[in-house]
Amino acid sequence: MTHTLRRTSALFVLAAASLSVAAPAVMATTVLPSSNDTVIAQPYVEVEPAVDEADEPQWTYRYLIPAVVALTVVLIIGTVVMYFVKVVRGRYTVVE
Repeated sequence: MTHTLRRTSALFVLAAASLSVAAPAVMATTVLPSSNDTVIAQPYVEVEPAVDEADEPQWTYRYLIPAVVALTVVLIIGTVVMYFVKVVRGRYTVVE
């Protein structure tokens, strides 16, 4: 009984090994849509490097961000000017 168990397990191991060897060969073949001829795939495919094209910046970088920066600068300058006009000017009085 042990010999049959050993033989059966050896057959299962051999079957699994043969399937693992045969599976990539089956997957490497392709069928052309224009004909029924089987073509074996090439071992490698030459791929040319992709050319990076200059992307155009989005509209937020072109219009919105510079507008917000300019508005912020104007508000800061306006706040400083108004501080000196209202606070500093009224702080001191000229004695005659």
